[in-house]
Amino acid sequence: MAFESFLHAEKLQPKKGRRITYTLSLALHGALLFVGVVYSFWHVEELSPPTVTVTFMSGAPPPPPPPPPAAKKASTKPKTKPVEVIQPKPNEIVQPKEEKPKEEPKEEDTKEEEGAQVGGVVGGVAGGVVGGVVGGVVGSTGTGTGGGEGPPAPPKTLPPNVAKGQLSIDPTADEYKVKLPPAMAAAKVSLFAMLKICVSKEGQVSDIKLLKSADPAIDTDLVAKIRGTWRYKPYQVDGRPVPFCYVLRYELSAR
Repeated sequence: MAFESFLHAEKLQPKKGRRITYTLSLALHGALLFVGVVYSFWHVEELSPPTVTVTFMSGAPPPPPPPPPAAKKASTKPKTKPVEVIQPKPNEIVQPKEEKPKEEPKEEDTKEEEGAQVGGVVGGVAGGVVGGVVGGVVGSTGTGTGGGEGPPAPPKTLPPNVAKGQLSIDPTADEYKVKLPPAMAAAKVSLFAMLKICVSKEGQVSDIKLLKSADPAIDTDLVAKIRGTWRYKPYQVDGRPVPFCYVLRYELSAR
């Protein structure tokens, strides 16, 4: 038993030495690491920023412009125009101007003046209107000059509702209505056109102007239909029929 305890004691001694060695090594390294960290925080070296030198290269400035030329001094002295003095000649005799004798008017000129006073123009007749023309009829009630019939008065422009009231036909009837082509009617297309219609004093369509086209395939038939079939009652002003014009919006649809 003594020998076994001796062997067991020898085996325990190296383990204790190793533990002491490990502990001292760890403590020493920990102390060195702690000192190094404290020293690094205690002594901080400040780094100076790098200096950058910038050099601007520029060319020489342009030479200054030459001074403007000196303005000429205007002379302040006003220019005096020489005055011509006309002196009368002592021996010059002024002769009086001869006056031409007035010619007596001839009989033909007298008749023409009387005709102008009576009829309004040279060659007029008694009873004519002042400002008339030669050849007019005495006593005519025309609006022209010299008792004759003058140019016709321009057509009056009527509102659309007033002009439609002058229609003597029913524009919605089939014989007066423009129909759409079959392709447009099948597609149920709705179109409209703007027309300026002028009517004579007899009630017939004298002129049509297409202000807005409905479709090139319909415009010609539309103008021909209205010109050929539409009729109006004469529009009267002061009891007399006068021509008139108005703007019509014509709508076309498949209905």
